Amino acid sequence: MAPRTAKTASAQIDDIDAQIAKLQQRKKEVLKKQSERVAKLVMESGLADLDIDEAELSAALKDVAARFQNPATPQAHTPAPQN
Repeated sequence: MAPRTAKTASAQIDDIDAQIAKLQQRKKEVLKKQSERVAKLVMESGLADLDIDEAELSAALKDVAARFQNPATPQAHTPAPQN
């Protein structure tokens, strides 16, 4: 009789769980790297030093993102109100 080469169902599940754990760790690392990149840009641009409401800053950053997400469509630029 030949030896069994197929993994049991529980071994397959363990392998899948291990893969999921690795992917979750990788996702965490990618998100951390993105966060650090954005934080660095915020600091360099001086945004961190502004006394601005979080909602207002979020809206302004969404406007900036929209400019780069669809460059074929010109966006009307309305400056953020100055406090």
